[in-house]
Amino acid sequence: MKKYLLLIEDEKLWEKFKESIKNDINSEIIEMIKKKVKER
Repeated sequence: MKKYLLLIEDEKLWEKFKESIKNDINSEIIEMIKKKVKER
């Protein structure tokens, strides 16, 4: 499995994202990627 570093410049936006997620951050990001790929 490859690992990637995620750089977030907007701290306030990142805090809002962390408060809104239900699962761990990795799972949430994977779900977002899957949704984006399906849109194509």
